[in-house]
Amino acid sequence: MKNFRLSAYILFIICLCLGADMKAVQTSHQSRHSVIYVSPKGNDHASGTLKQPLRSIRAALERIQGTDEKQQAEIILREGTYEQDATLVINRDNVCLHPYKDEKVILSGGKRLSPKQLKKVKEKTAWERIQPQVREQIREIDFQSLGLPLEDVHASGFGRPIQAAWTEVFLNDRAGQLARWPNDTTVLIGDIKESGIAPDKKEEAPFPVFGYYEDRPSRWKDTRQMWISGYFAHGYADDMIRVARIDTLEKNIYTAQHTTYGFMTGKPWRRWFAVNLLEELDQPGEYVIDASRQKVYVCLPDEKVEDVHVSLLGTPLIAIENCADVTVKGITFAYGRHIGVYMENTSRCVVEKCVIRNMGGTGVVMGKGSQPSPKGSGNYQEGGPAASRIIGSLSGKLYQDILFNRAGGTDNGVKDCHIYQVGAGGVNMGGGDRATLTPARNYVENCFIHDYNRIEKSYRPAVWIDGVGNRISNCTLCHAPSMAILMHGNNHTIEFCDISDVCSEVDDQGAIYWGRDPSARGNVIRNCYIHDLSRQHRVAGTYHDDGACGAEVYGNIYYRAGSLPALIGGGHDNHYRNNIFLECPVAIHIDARMQGWGKFMLDKGGVIDQRLKAVNYQQPPYSTAYPSLPDYWKNNPALPQNNVIDGNLFCRIGNVVRGRTEWLEMYNNWTMQGDPGWVDPSNPLKGFKDNAPVYQKIKDFPHLPFDRIGCKLPECLD
Repeated sequence: MKNFRLSAYILFIICLCLGADMKAVQTSHQSRHSVIYVSPKGNDHASGTLKQPLRSIRAALERIQGTDEKQQAEIILREGTYEQDATLVINRDNVCLHPYKDEKVILSGGKRLSPKQLKKVKEKTAWERIQPQVREQIREIDFQSLGLPLEDVHASGFGRPIQAAWTEVFLNDRAGQLARWPNDTTVLIGDIKESGIAPDKKEEAPFPVFGYYEDRPSRWKDTRQMWISGYFAHGYADDMIRVARIDTLEKNIYTAQHTTYGFMTGKPWRRWFAVNLLEELDQPGEYVIDASRQKVYVCLPDEKVEDVHVSLLGTPLIAIENCADVTVKGITFAYGRHIGVYMENTSRCVVEKCVIRNMGGTGVVMGKGSQPSPKGSGNYQEGGPAASRIIGSLSGKLYQDILFNRAGGTDNGVKDCHIYQVGAGGVNMGGGDRATLTPARNYVENCFIHDYNRIEKSYRPAVWIDGVGNRISNCTLCHAPSMAILMHGNNHTIEFCDISDVCSEVDDQGAIYWGRDPSARGNVIRNCYIHDLSRQHRVAGTYHDDGACGAEVYGNIYYRAGSLPALIGGGHDNHYRNNIFLECPVAIHIDARMQGWGKFMLDKGGVIDQRLKAVNYQQPPYSTAYPSLPDYWKNNPALPQNNVIDGNLFCRIGNVVRGRTEWLEMYNNWTMQGDPGWVDPSNPLKGFKDNAPVYQKIKDFPHLPFDRIGCKLPECLD
């Protein structure tokens, strides 16, 4: 018996040891295949451990190819800057890319230069063009001698495709800007000599020619690299085009490119300014691109220059494609000419706690874009073939084909990110199938997005949202010349967002904007704080343009929210309830534009007819999801109908309704001039007192979740 017990004990110990050995082997196997370290000081032929890291992210991505995708591949980056000359591609499931602990990692699409590589200007012709008082501050970067490519200035603006920016210069981590005149304002367009619009659309229009009033342009010595920018016709359509020549005797400017709407006068926004002139290189941080000499001229800042970057990469820094469960976390993206992170046909992929700044294009893009159509005419580029890793002529594509499925994937997100100083918008988010109303559930959550129109302005929002069933939550969006959110599609949710100081330049735009598609229904805007918008031109907080229908707008605060806080442009079935309008000249504007200037949209075979037929509006799923939609044509679509204004507070409003009140169904609202019961009258976000009069005056007025509005990013993120 004693021997038996001894044998059993020995056998137990042997099994225990074998089990431990097997576990150790398994753990070792997992370690080899699931975790790879990368460091700028590493070696791509190394093992990829913490002590022997790889040098490049590309090598790490290659290393994980062919491994078990059920097992997470973790790529851990040590501190430093990783300069990329091509897009990094992640196309494997279950990947996590992040820094080691709290180390700072920058993924760069540019090249860092030594301040010593900025040379004094010695060429006589260039030296003489520089204003004498700043000559000692001007330096040149010779791209040819450095062996670097230089991308010239190109046309940008409304109707044009979104493309990679020209080469930019960043001094001490601050984006420069093309030298301009005037430095901080614009000047009126003078007499129009040639509008740039052909009398007969079959004929090719001549390039615009216009006069100027000021003396300064007549003193420019060389205008071969000169461009002009501004709002040449309509206040929502900025543009930038090349100049052919200036006639200083007649004071006329001859342009070298067309614009969408030509040149006009008579409105305060029809103004222009000049860019990329060496004679106007006079402000710290400005630069001029001279492609003929392969040089960039820079005006140095007042402080010592310790850090110089130039942007080079014209494709996305990272492309996540045809995969699932990928996380990119805690990385700073900077100095690229185009997109930071691109996603296509992905599921549950997340960009989290990242900083995206000093990029020439858009921060994050979900879904395909569109090449310009070869059949496009004039400046406005119609959408052509779908294309990956670009935005391009997406606006034109969706205008022509509202069912365009961008392959934006499902359940992808951008969360806890700081996006700023980007050239053409913050996040461009597609996803979902409009033909079947299948939602994507993609989202932008708890992000701070600001100063996002450095290069392109109109229709380059902080967040673009299209498709079906996507969400924008708890974002702070601010400081931009154009809109904060541009929406297409169905069943989206915009909630708990803090939106301010947008649409600062434009006319006829809104902080949240959508329109011209009565099938685009089921969208919800709730519990947002829309405030401190410009009253200079026609600016709305929420803008239902050109017959937009079927939106639920509730629990929002419109505080000093532009000249027309809520603008319903001829649409149906929009419901405003439990909103607060505070200190606005007008609260709600409604019009019958579809009966007036916009009646062409209701023509048989016109844009509205086309879009309703595209979704088979009288058949499921549209007929069941939106029961009033099948009767669209029966109910006189030329007049706005079934727009309900219910349970709203109008406090210190000049005019509650601009337009005919019979176009609205209004009840259970309260209009007053005093204090409805604020905790702090100077800060609406502190909410109402428990016994506030608003709860008695408006039946069933809810306790709004003021404390949940806006992003909650830690200060240490950037």
